[in-house]
Amino acid sequence: MKILGGGYRSRQIKIPFGIRPVSLRVKKACFDILAAELPGIRVLDLFSGSGSLGLEALSRGAEQAVFVEATASCADAIRKNISALELGPKTKVYQRKVLDIIEYFFKQREKFDCVFMDPPYYKGILRKALQALEEYDIVTPSGYVVAFGYIKDDFIEESRVLTLIDKRIYGQTIVLIYKR
Repeated sequence: MKILGGGYRSRQIKIPFGIRPVSLRVKKACFDILAAELPGIRVLDLFSGSGSLGLEALSRGAEQAVFVEATASCADAIRKNISALELGPKTKVYQRKVLDIIEYFFKQREKFDCVFMDPPYYKGILRKALQALEEYDIVTPSGYVVAFGYIKDDFIEESRVLTLIDKRIYGQTIVLIYKR
């Protein structure tokens, strides 16, 4: 896996064994859509895996990226990728369950301009994570939530907090972009 654009373009990212990263094609399409929104923002990368989404955002001008991953081997891989790119001061890694950390950030009054999430497919986690983001206000006004899922995963079309502004299908992957 590699970074596709920005200051770290073409740099390699190590992918831990057993995870399914977003394909390069899907990642490129997503970041092409969001390109103008990235400079200077604070990003939250949930279900981080390798950290490729947050690292891509940093490469394209995001000010800070916070990574959340429950699996120890993946959290270690994220730390190694951050170290290899020398991005330590702009990052923070939490090894915690996503639904717990969303509530934690809410209690800490943390806010993010863009939330990426790429949960495991087939487990109903996508909808639960979207509902948690709706319940716990951690997205800045006019912020974005970008969710990746399996085409048959259950998700939220509209809610009282998030408005689905773009939905694209790439093979078996669906990309949902919500705006607060």
